[in-house]
Amino acid sequence: MRARLGWLAVLLVVLTLAVAGCGGGEAPPTTPTAPPAGGSGGGGGRDPGVEVQPEAFPAGGGSGIVASKRYPGVLWAIRDRGGQDRPGRPQNALYAYKVTDGQVGKVAGAAFKAVPMPVPARDWEDIGRDSQGNLWIADIGNNECDRTDTALLKVREPDPAAGGPAKLLATYRYRFPDPPSGCAGRNAEAMFLVDDVPYLIDKAEESTLYRFPGLDPDAAVTLEKVGVLAGQVANLSGADLSTDRRRLAVNTHTVLSIYQAADPSLAGPALVADLISRPPAWTVQLAGPGAGAANVEGVAFGYDSLDLHLLAENRDVYFVPASAYER
Repeated sequence: MRARLGWLAVLLVVLTLAVAGCGGGEAPPTTPTAPPAGGSGGGGGRDPGVEVQPEAFPAGGGSGIVASKRYPGVLWAIRDRGGQDRPGRPQNALYAYKVTDGQVGKVAGAAFKAVPMPVPARDWEDIGRDSQGNLWIADIGNNECDRTDTALLKVREPDPAAGGPAKLLATYRYRFPDPPSGCAGRNAEAMFLVDDVPYLIDKAEESTLYRFPGLDPDAAVTLEKVGVLAGQVANLSGADLSTDRRRLAVNTHTVLSIYQAADPSLAGPALVADLISRPPAWTVQLAGPGAGAANVEGVAFGYDSLDLHLLAENRDVYFVPASAYER
């Protein structure tokens, strides 16, 4: 009888864990990032100087942001698969908003502008900008490592004050050279461009950087492995290169790290190799232990600025001025 009760107890535990992992039919969340062990200063374990406006973004699931080149002060944001379609807040859209002196402002008379895309969203995780001001949407989320259709979407930057969908210029599919055994690819949530060449960082305990060797709208290309980011940064959910090319910002859900180039006169692969070869020059705590709601995803430098903007999946908007992290 005792043996039978013991087996029943084990079975009950297994069933409880299985039910907890099913997620009630909702799309599973992005790969979690464990909160760091340290952190002090601002509220919720944030470092001093980190400004947060709770739920200031109009829709949940924010995953990537980038500063506009054409429209001063405008930031463009996207949402990942965790964001739900709602009236006026479609999942497959570009969201324009402004942050002035750390406060969310208005774009064309409204708090935000949603510009629909002409293609559905699978798992959009980051967004970048090329030298012509075009926007690049990274449809690179692959939590279950079973996707074979991951791609980058090149989009002409729309006028945030105008109506109508954005114009898709090209779609670039890719494959990783070294997917884990049994996987079709790798999960990634961070992308940036250098000299109009896209770079991806996989979301893993060891952050490996990959480069597009070319761009072919008609066939998938195999990425080139560049190297591992120094400093033991792990599980990255966003990345951006400053306009002056001196700094590379990356973030987890709770920590922001900024790399600095020793020689910003370098270009292309040489600049990237220089940026990632040393540990981050600055690290900023965005949230401390126990801050379960902290789920920061996107990061972007202001255009022609070293100030940093961040966006969380729970709609929180972050602002980290350069004066705060350079201390």
